[in-house]
Amino acid sequence: MSGGDLLLVDAGGTFTRLALAGADGTIGTSEVVETAAFAGLTDAARDFLAAHGAAPRRAAIAAAGPVEHGVVQMTNGPRWLIDPGALADALALSRVVLVNDFAAVAAAAPRLPPARLTALNAGEADGGAIAVVGPGTGLGVAIVIPDKGGWRGLPGEGGHAGLSPVNDREIALLYQLLRRFGHVKAEHVLSGPGLEVLWETLAALDGADASARPTAGEIAERARRKSCALSSEAIAIMTGWLGGFAGDVALIAGATGGVYLAGGVLPRWGDLFDHALFLRRFTAKGAHRGLMERMPVKLITDPQATFKGLIALLAETPE
Repeated sequence: MSGGDLLLVDAGGTFTRLALAGADGTIGTSEVVETAAFAGLTDAARDFLAAHGAAPRRAAIAAAGPVEHGVVQMTNGPRWLIDPGALADALALSRVVLVNDFAAVAAAAPRLPPARLTALNAGEADGGAIAVVGPGTGLGVAIVIPDKGGWRGLPGEGGHAGLSPVNDREIALLYQLLRRFGHVKAEHVLSGPGLEVLWETLAALDGADASARPTAGEIAERARRKSCALSSEAIAIMTGWLGGFAGDVALIAGATGGVYLAGGVLPRWGDLFDHALFLRRFTAKGAHRGLMERMPVKLITDPQATFKGLIALLAETPE
């Protein structure tokens, strides 16, 4: 039987990651599955545990959706309903902790070593609040504040806030998106699926053929090869909009402790992620440009950040 006192789960709209950890917090066996391949988390967890001969007693779950009345109805993808009590009963667990996925990332952010981060702007951290923003299947947002010598996370649904266009092209895009969606939330374009929407909307504006809309991965690859002007523009517009949005979140949070970028999209972009463009839009806040230029901005590159955040939250959560 595999070791592992603790089952860790990062349940996303596209992929769900599961891992086992020891009583000392050491992360061991892990696996990535397609969320849509299972009717719910119980089935995915049961398969994973059976495959590895594991019988953990505790579980810590990060799920892509708000925790309401103790459960999470996932926002994107198959929209699993995750109920800690039902999961505990099904898997004979003595304890289950359930948090929003970005609450877990936020818990990890101030604890990650420099080797697990890429600095976009060195800045001058002062120990104040930290903002975490990340495009993936959706757009995650969370805030971390200093609290009694530690950190306390404030998860939210900032990805459903609006967008702020700054030029004629973006205004034209927003108009088309308004006609399509009514309420245009940031994650309509600042996410993996949003990149596809952005490409399609740009094609429509230019009168190009959008009948065979590429996937987010294909758009990134075309931009990397410089074989598709629409793909290159979609990447650039998403980067600029993300910079402006992250700057808005940083101002609202008073994120003098820094801004951390997370999620599955940016690490996959690699060199496609134009740091200079992002920072130009991030700092373009009028009278507060100086404040923005002093804020550290870091990209989380640790693939286990969510799991590490879950372990930290579990340790801080009373039995």
